[in-house]
Amino acid sequence: MQLAQVEQEKIRRLNEMKRLATGLLLLMAVVFVVAHKAQESVSWLSYVSAFAEAAMIGALADWFAVTALFRHPMGIPIPHTAIIARRKDEIGENLAAFVRDNFLVEDALQPRIKGIDFARRLGGWMSQADNARRLAGDAGAFARWFLDVFDSTALRHFLRENLQLTMRQIQITPLVGRSLDLLTASDHHQELISALTAVARRQLEQNKDRIRARIKKRSPWWLPKFVDQEIYDKLVTEFEELLERVGEDTENEARQNFNREVSKFLDALKNDPEVIARGERLKDELLNHPEIQQYFFDIWNEISVYLSRESADPNSRIRRKIEAGIMQFGEALLHSQDMQEQVNDWISDVVLYVVGHYRHEISAVISDTVKRWDAEATSQRIEIQIGRDLQFIRINGTLVGGMVGLLIHTVIQVIG
Repeated sequence: MQLAQVEQEKIRRLNEMKRLATGLLLLMAVVFVVAHKAQESVSWLSYVSAFAEAAMIGALADWFAVTALFRHPMGIPIPHTAIIARRKDEIGENLAAFVRDNFLVEDALQPRIKGIDFARRLGGWMSQADNARRLAGDAGAFARWFLDVFDSTALRHFLRENLQLTMRQIQITPLVGRSLDLLTASDHHQELISALTAVARRQLEQNKDRIRARIKKRSPWWLPKFVDQEIYDKLVTEFEELLERVGEDTENEARQNFNREVSKFLDALKNDPEVIARGERLKDELLNHPEIQQYFFDIWNEISVYLSRESADPNSRIRRKIEAGIMQFGEALLHSQDMQEQVNDWISDVVLYVVGHYRHEISAVISDTVKRWDAEATSQRIEIQIGRDLQFIRINGTLVGGMVGLLIHTVIQVIG
């Protein structure tokens, strides 16, 4: 079933429950009028009248409570109503802060990451022929892109005529930083934030109760506790879907902020004195062996042509070797405990480093996205998701109120 059809079905079921709850209220009103007028001649109808009167009160009170969550009852701007629409941004900020301070921290992530055998999963995936073929194709596409970017007449002329002079004038490390700029231009680093939002979704799923308890403290005092539980269970589900959408939307504003932070990191790489000094030492070693540079230049053209041709052919020898190498690496991961530990440690270190340095930007995905939502549309959207369940509160309030009214009336009759 398509998304629009699913939403239309939810709206239909919500309207059905609203009509049922409202119909029960009207029924109690009719019963009250009839019983109240006839109770003088038929004494036992006073019990029916008491039940119907209390049921109406309970139904109206719960109607007000449920409606106040999403809008002003009857359009009257009563204080502490339209709660979701009015506090939308605050809810988003609180959830973002909670995710940042409780999920995107080393103490929370490290046990989870340590418990995931990334290497075994990766090895199992890479050892499959179809997956190895896909990776080989991606490697070939990357090789062709790399050669297209770097293999040019200007570059060959640079290598032949000005390599020695230019290398002495140019610092190596900033050059590496600029080369990495080319890689980030293809947005490959966006996969990192997708992986991190996936981790956040798993953490959110395991801490629903803590989130609900935290948000419940800010609820109005008159709102029943079981309403809080139902509302925030559904809200957490909505935010899980939000994280999933953000994890897949490469145009998200928070992702663009992440790109800017990556750019700052590359700028630091290009301007760190210690790193630049190490690059200069390496450059001096290379310049002491000019024949290596000449050899590289002589074979560059032949290698680039060969690689371009072979990487484009799915049946080429190099592509088959890459596929075989990927599968062999996957098998090695599956059977080598030492390799698994090294890969898992490396992935764990990378994830913890990125989360530690960019957790504010990652958590801002939630608050920034919620802020961009229209308040009325957000309230309607949440009501579609949880409103049907809340109508049961109205129905239960009608019946429970009626029973309480009947009990009070019975006690009065007995002691009177």
